[in-house]
Amino acid sequence: MEIKTQRINDIGIIYFAGKTLGDPADSKVFEGCLNDLIDQHVNKIILDLGKVERINSTGLAILITASTLFSDSGGKKVVLTGSNDFISGALAVTKLNQFFDCYDELNDAIASLENILCE
Repeated sequence: MEIKTQRINDIGIIYFAGKTLGDPADSKVFEGCLNDLIDQHVNKIILDLGKVERINSTGLAILITASTLFSDSGGKKVVLTGSNDFISGALAVTKLNQFFDCYDELNDAIASLENILCE
């Protein structure tokens, strides 16, 4: 899994690309990327799953970790974008779709977060 980050003002974006999100090595790389963005004082995070084919239970745990770590560090909002039918189905079955706002397009996610004021 390839994991990259980008920052746009107070929004951090973590891009995932690969066949399956959830290899144990993904967790460590992801946490490092998330902590780097937290250190840069981003207030909102977008997890872009647009280039991920599948997600397993470890991948779902990565999403939960993102929300928990970010919230514990004072972050305001974590949203998802680009989920395909398989990932959307996994989120629905596990009811995680109730905890994350999900957007089809990255630009929609960015626009929604730009309207959230953070101190």
